[in-house]
Amino acid sequence: MKKRVLAAFIACIATLCACSGDNEYVLNEQTFFLVMTNIQYYPDQYLDKSIEYDCFTYELTDVNGQKYVCGVRKCSSGYGCRCGKDTVIGFLLEYDGEVPQPKNQSADTNDKAWIHLKGKIKGTEKTSVKVYAYVDEEIDYNTVETIEFLSFKVESLSVIEDYSGLNYYVTK
Repeated sequence: MKKRVLAAFIACIATLCACSGDNEYVLNEQTFFLVMTNIQYYPDQYLDKSIEYDCFTYELTDVNGQKYVCGVRKCSSGYGCRCGKDTVIGFLLEYDGEVPQPKNQSADTNDKAWIHLKGKIKGTEKTSVKVYAYVDEEIDYNTVETIEFLSFKVESLSVIEDYSGLNYYVTK
């Protein structure tokens, strides 16, 4: 019961804070975490809606060597965080153009390759990416973790030069 009430509350707040029209969501520093979490749990509510957000580029390599390009923020709680450790929240990117290469990917710093994206989620099916765990900043090849992502069809991408107002970590 508490989970349903919390989910309804998050959905209401996300809609009130981020919706700038019936078919458009513009995420900002105050709404990013709640709206992105809501999208992950209820993607069908966001189909065919335009979504804009600021993020940094991130490249994941799964246990089989396949590479995935993502637009994410780092978070220390919420969706995808089942083990109590940090995770990323965002989308797998599908873009016909060039996505800037990740910068300082493994460092806990705001100095990243920041981009502004506009597009739409492609569907409600998630891609499960199996990666080796990080333990004490080292790869643990004996432990596999799974991160699930929705796919995001990028319509426009621009590089953010001044990212001083953006947060690397996002939380509630």
